[in-house]
Amino acid sequence: MAAGLLAVLGLGLYLAARHVLASDLVRAQIEQQLSARFGQPVHIASADASIFPRIAVDLQNVTVGEPAAVHLAHVRVATGLRALFSRTIADAEVELRDGRIALPLPFALAPAAAPSAGSSASASSLTIASIRLISLRNIALVAGAQSLRLDLESSLAGDRLDISSLTARAEKTRITGRGALTSLSRVEGRLDADADPLDLDEMIAIGSALTSDASPSRRRQARAAPQGTLHLVIATKAPKGQFAGYAFRDLSTTADVTAGQFSLSPLAVRIFGGGFKGALAADTAGAAPRLRLNGRVDGLDMSEIMKVSGAPGGVTGRLGGTIALTAEGSSALEIMRTARGRLGVSITDGELPHLDMIRTVVLAFGKPSGAPPQGSGTAFSRLGGTFALASGVLTSDDLALASRDLDMRGRGSVRLASGAIAARADVSLSRELTAQAGTDLRRYAQEDGRVVVPAVISGSLSNPSVSVDVVAAGRRALQNELQRRAKDFLGGLFKKKKGGG
Repeated sequence: MAAGLLAVLGLGLYLAARHVLASDLVRAQIEQQLSARFGQPVHIASADASIFPRIAVDLQNVTVGEPAAVHLAHVRVATGLRALFSRTIADAEVELRDGRIALPLPFALAPAAAPSAGSSASASSLTIASIRLISLRNIALVAGAQSLRLDLESSLAGDRLDISSLTARAEKTRITGRGALTSLSRVEGRLDADADPLDLDEMIAIGSALTSDASPSRRRQARAAPQGTLHLVIATKAPKGQFAGYAFRDLSTTADVTAGQFSLSPLAVRIFGGGFKGALAADTAGAAPRLRLNGRVDGLDMSEIMKVSGAPGGVTGRLGGTIALTAEGSSALEIMRTARGRLGVSITDGELPHLDMIRTVVLAFGKPSGAPPQGSGTAFSRLGGTFALASGVLTSDDLALASRDLDMRGRGSVRLASGAIAARADVSLSRELTAQAGTDLRRYAQEDGRVVVPAVISGSLSNPSVSVDVVAAGRRALQNELQRRAKDFLGGLFKKKKGGG
């Protein structure tokens, strides 16, 4: 008897739930309320009701926008028994499952002001009055070829959303986090996130699309919205990751995300055996994000840099200095192609293994007085300068190399894609090597007790070549010889005058 009564009650409750929560009229009413809230057409393919474990309305294939920018395969709104009698869903638990959100959105998912509950509803309509819990299951944020899938557990109290658990998965990135939106309507709050690994290519593309105001309707909406809409602060740590195919580790930063821009400051990361400390800022209001990178690098291993750049063994040593670069684009390829700016850097305690500067200079002026030095590259204590980067080419007007055997000053350029180099410099041999040089070399190319000759460096970083600029060397030799003869002539005159007196 009891079992039969429970079955009858259950059937009656189910039929009542279907009548109140899952009729075509109710589906249309929910569409109308959501359309008013988002300011965009909302379509629901079908609605059904369930009574276990809680009374709930299940919505299938919900879309927002025209064309649809948001598609949710399943939306469940769980409520209490009160909804069957008052037609008001209060303290609801909302679950969004298996969905896709295309970025950038032409509208806001959380508008600054929502219509008041029941303001335009009839007495027989169904009203969603309040939501207590929100969960996401397999919701994808899609920006071009990049996709970030979210799972989230959160609780809602008024306009505050406390996020107890957040996981995000891209093709290479994995993120876990928690935090709170202090204002859901304005999308303001703070999150703490751990990423392992972190692919910055993916995150820049997603972040640029998330904050973009590129579409005309989004710009109109941003102008109409209160100032400060969308402000997220995300403290992020990543023990390992990559950018443009280059691996890094121990990244820590605080991301500040607002409408039309985001920044990573301070930003610290270990890369190529050294480190970078600085800041990255992005303006995403235009068609393509504009990036600004400023900071300092210390202790980067040039052997590792040369290896990944396709010129292994071209240069060794440790790189340090300052960087101030700008670029445009949301992919690593675009960023590398459009990067421009200035770098003040130097490499210390290194070697140019394939550049035999000394032997080339000494032998260029004939057989030296002793055995010619054997080819062994060029070791240096410092190699650096101030470089300008544009169109994939590094150029410098103050190249300087210092070593035990020679010093070099000049200007030159390096093409980053191919490693092609083109430089002209004055090479000054040490006094020790000057003393070992051939007589003609000392006579015609000596200045202040050191041999100084103009040289041309060409080829590539992995296969450089050096030659003496014969024309420039000839002019210098002639100038030196004329000065020597003039000095001898004047010296002779003074001796004659002194003897005749």
